[in-house]
Amino acid sequence: MRGIYGMLQDALAHPGVFIPMRDGATRADLDAEAEGWVRSSLAQEIGAAIGVTKGHAQGLLNDAEFLCEKLSSTFGALEAGEITRQHVDAMLRQAVSLDAGEAAAFEAEALPKAMVQSATQFARAAVKIREGLFPETITERRTEAVKQRRVECYGTQDGMAVLSLYGPVEVVQSLVNAATRTARALKTAGDDRTLAQIEADTIVDALLKGFTTDGPKPGVGASGVGADRLGGIRPTVHVTVPVMTLLGHSDEPGQLDGYGPIAPTIARELAARAPSFTRLLTHPETGAVLSVGRDSYAVPADLKRTVRLRDETCTGIGCDRPATICDLDHIEQWQHGGETKLSNLQPGCEQHHMLRHHTLWQVHTNGDQIEWVSPLGITYQVPRTSNVQFLETTNEAESEAGVEDANAADNDEREALVEEPLF
Repeated sequence: MRGIYGMLQDALAHPGVFIPMRDGATRADLDAEAEGWVRSSLAQEIGAAIGVTKGHAQGLLNDAEFLCEKLSSTFGALEAGEITRQHVDAMLRQAVSLDAGEAAAFEAEALPKAMVQSATQFARAAVKIREGLFPETITERRTEAVKQRRVECYGTQDGMAVLSLYGPVEVVQSLVNAATRTARALKTAGDDRTLAQIEADTIVDALLKGFTTDGPKPGVGASGVGADRLGGIRPTVHVTVPVMTLLGHSDEPGQLDGYGPIAPTIARELAARAPSFTRLLTHPETGAVLSVGRDSYAVPADLKRTVRLRDETCTGIGCDRPATICDLDHIEQWQHGGETKLSNLQPGCEQHHMLRHHTLWQVHTNGDQIEWVSPLGITYQVPRTSNVQFLETTNEAESEAGVEDANAADNDEREALVEEPLF
């Protein structure tokens, strides 16, 4: 942590290493936005070096700065082995919005308890200490916390995933309570599923019906925390399925965009409900597909689809945001002569798209890999993850010849299920 803090101080003292600035610029020359980009660039540098996401590295930077500047005694206790990292995390959760004086008062009362309590016990105690010392801030903190509400999703093993909702406790708890009551009632009525299974199915059913049910939809102020609610949105997924799997002649798995392989039975079930298909002729070994390049700045719809089929996720270092929700970025920037063509486009999430345009990170291509070069001169390679690859062609005749060659090589035909409804 002290090493990370030292790196942050060095970066802020020499911002011209990380963002475009005049030679000799110092922290005094930074406005809030510029300082933010220095921090963001350093976070990506650290994340790439230690193999974690940029967001995770940013959290490490924030923790190191807060511990060194506002909770130094807590940091010392951690280094001395008197408390665990779990104790420190509980301390940080309660102190993060406090100024230096408030943090010192909180630490003086909380740290002695951390040294004699388990991490679980201390987590509860820290909340009480915080509210006891600064009760007048609870409304303000609640207002700010509600602004951070979000949904997150990540894949696990065996074709499963976790959906996480971060929101007001009374809203989240009401959802859990409703699912629990429903599950118990159905179990009492003889349902042979476990309570946990019924609870999960109940929430999924409620969400899917809420997205697709016709009729008036609540708007601002209707319920919850006042966010706009949109109804009639059909949940979709993107799946690539080998045609032989589709016909039931192969057990080769399908590919779910943003996740990876899925069971052939699930792939066929999704295909049965697909409203449309995109036909791709692919090489049986390389998966290469013939495509036509573009040279205009605006990215046409078919080229967008091609890029997102080729690159399943953001091509930033360690990033797994689905390509379907990413911007399409010119690798060689348009204003510097870059063309709008397949080989010069990559999907980038908002963070990684902005990172390369506001800092000194550089992006290049090297065969099937994206290369990021950091401000410190270190090169990181990001391999493409999709099993579908594309080759640009220069004219229609070349495209037709390529297709004939592909057929002669006994190609597979793959069907990309675009915007597949879940039910």
